Amino acid sequence: MGVEGVESMGVSRAVSMSFVAIGLLSWYVMAEFFGFAFGFKPSWNIGLIGTGFALSDLLGIATGIGTGIALWRHTETNTLAHEIANELKKVVWPSWEETRGATVVVIIVTIVCALILGGCGAVRKVLTGWIYKA
Repeated sequence: MGVEGVESMGVSRAVSMSFVAIGLLSWYVMAEFFGFAFGFKPSWNIGLIGTGFALSDLLGIATGIGTGIALWRHTETNTLAHEIANELKKVVWPSWEETRGATVVVIIVTIVCALILGGCGAVRKVLTGWIYKA
């Protein structure tokens, strides 16, 4: 979520949405983990509503919901997330033109450095060739 999204929806809502996103990510990761872990004993990963929804999916959902609620209720984490969101509102991001200009400068400096290093390598090659011929 970009800074524009944080400014338009309010800090508390942005923090809550980030906790939901973390819970959804936790759901996906843990469902895959449980599916892998229960894959060694297929009888454990029984289909609850059919083959598309198994015990590992239910455990992943429970883990995701638990993660989201735990983050939201933990006062230190909640306070820290609000402080971070408030600080992000103060950031002044570069414009598209500034970003494009800085990118061009980086590309030019990279090419110049590559030419200098390539030239040094070529000079070294010539010098070592002369030294070893002698």
